[in-house]
Amino acid sequence: MATYIGYSTIDITSGNAVLVDKQLAIRDLLNHFYTRKGERVMNPNFGCIIWDLIFEPLDNYTTNLVLEEVKRIINSDPRWVFEDMRLEKPDDHTINVRVQVYYDDTGTAEQLFLTYVGEIQ
Repeated sequence: MATYIGYSTIDITSGNAVLVDKQLAIRDLLNHFYTRKGERVMNPNFGCIIWDLIFEPLDNYTTNLVLEEVKRIINSDPRWVFEDMRLEKPDDHTINVRVQVYYDDTGTAEQLFLTYVGEIQ
């Protein structure tokens, strides 16, 4: 029997939109990473600041900010344990983050590939 049950229409083309356990935990984590901090109504502290760092140079300061933000988001969900992170900036308006986490219920590893692209005007 499922421990966690939820609903999501993201990446669902047709059929069942109910997510359980690890699927739901991944979707919840991705929602947190891809929501800009301050964007959630009635919860301005929810979200991620990486969006605000897209056009910053990739130096030690920015890398540490991203690392701390990734750890903060993962630690806010008790279903996940942070393991490792790799960061790259392939161009001036993109940040790629590869995060390795462990799903606490089963101890299985999962890799998340996060891409943040800024709008060029």
